[in-house]
Amino acid sequence: MQTGTDRRVTIIEEELAKSRRAFDVELDAAPTDRLLRAPNGEWTPAQIVWHVAKVERAVARLIERLDAGIAPMETVPPGPRPDSITRMLDAFNILDRSHKLVAAAEVTPPPKVDFEAERARLIDGRAQLTAAIRKAGPRLSLMRYEHMFFGMLDGWQWALFPARHEERHLLQLREVIRR
Repeated sequence: MQTGTDRRVTIIEEELAKSRRAFDVELDAAPTDRLLRAPNGEWTPAQIVWHVAKVERAVARLIERLDAGIAPMETVPPGPRPDSITRMLDAFNILDRSHKLVAAAEVTPPPKVDFEAERARLIDGRAQLTAAIRKAGPRLSLMRYEHMFFGMLDGWQWALFPARHEERHLLQLREVIRR
């Protein structure tokens, strides 16, 4: 079992923490009356939080499931260098909001969302994701799974994905709150 000492895992945890801090700062600064409304049928801030929490938990379950399928004696390839970890998803331009991505039905928020409950789910989802990444550690190099927009991603990319996904929705959150 991995204890989280792999430098690459630590780097991903730092990226996850950085994106969450920025997301929380924006949510904390948002006027309360703006959390449950959005212009032009866009998602409300509460719905954005619901979506981010749902995706993060789904990624955590994916990593747990893929890790459980790896044979105990499987040889683990070296994987990415620590200095390349934060750039692994750059080619996908995840932060480019000029290209609208339509969420899959299972991660599309319902019309009414309990904002406080979803913020709690964000915390729980992050704990689940962090535990899954730490447990998998270098075995992330053995994982492969198809993303609906970005194609085949390895376990390292999946581990980093929630940070970049949250950053994308932070941009959306700022747009919605400021309108």
